[in-house]
Amino acid sequence: MYTLIFMSSRGNSVHQYAINQGRAVFLSFVIFAVFLAMIGGLGYGLFQRHQKANSDKKLQASLQENDKLTLELASVNEEMKDIRQMTEKIQQTLGIFGQGGGEHRVSWAAEETEGSAVPGQEQVSATDGTSDNTDEKSDPLTPSILRQEILPLYTYVSEHQKQLDGYPSILPVKLQQENGEKYNYWYSSGFGWRIHPLTKRREFHQGLDIKTRSGVPVITAADGRVVRVKRGTYLGKTVEIEHEGDTFKTLYAHLKDYADGLEVGQKVMRNQIIGYVGNTGRSTGAHLHYGIYDMGKKRWVNPMKYILDQQPTFSP
Repeated sequence: MYTLIFMSSRGNSVHQYAINQGRAVFLSFVIFAVFLAMIGGLGYGLFQRHQKANSDKKLQASLQENDKLTLELASVNEEMKDIRQMTEKIQQTLGIFGQGGGEHRVSWAAEETEGSAVPGQEQVSATDGTSDNTDEKSDPLTPSILRQEILPLYTYVSEHQKQLDGYPSILPVKLQQENGEKYNYWYSSGFGWRIHPLTKRREFHQGLDIKTRSGVPVITAADGRVVRVKRGTYLGKTVEIEHEGDTFKTLYAHLKDYADGLEVGQKVMRNQIIGYVGNTGRSTGAHLHYGIYDMGKKRWVNPMKYILDQQPTFSP
């Protein structure tokens, strides 16, 4: 037998209960079970709170990721729109029918009036090339739609690859060397009227002077055939190349020297080295005089309008 005594804090009340061993064990078990239940409830509450905190963090991270993806998607859409506009501009320039139809005359270079040019010389100015976008497409732009719009341009370029290879469209000096070194350059004299640096007279400059280090390789601006390798009093060592369809002829002057084995009648490819920048002839320093002659119009044209891979820079 066991006796449980309950006494009030004042000591004026005492209660005694006699319980046998079985009841005492049962009561101990009940108390222990209640204690375990309280501990379990507290643990479960803390676990649920931790789970909720993790869920909130994951939700916040997911929302941030969604915002990032939304911004990236918007950026991709803007880039696709830019590509669409560039594609349309190229299609118009090449005379390819776009989705809107219509005719566009092929024009490799725009013309303008440039002062009072001497007879037989081109009068050129840059055009901004902007187009009226009032009828801009409103359909949703997707990669598949963009691919369909670019496909006609790709097909055209593929079919006219030979003609395009014969179009003088690059800067005719090799600035990037095999060892990784890159030479600087600038345009020391543009196409048009100028005061000649030697005669001090106002003369029409029929080409573009590209100032760079002596000995920098000079490369062909397009596929073609060498028609002249000659040294003259005025232009020094020169090379002339006729291009696809006898449309253009390019001139490379004041060369330091020619490429080994270069000769008249030789076929050359775009980017092929034909000589080296020099100071031969009537010249005030090492540079390349680069000219483009339009054999259809029978006049020299502004080379800067044909250079697509370099931004023109002028010396101060």
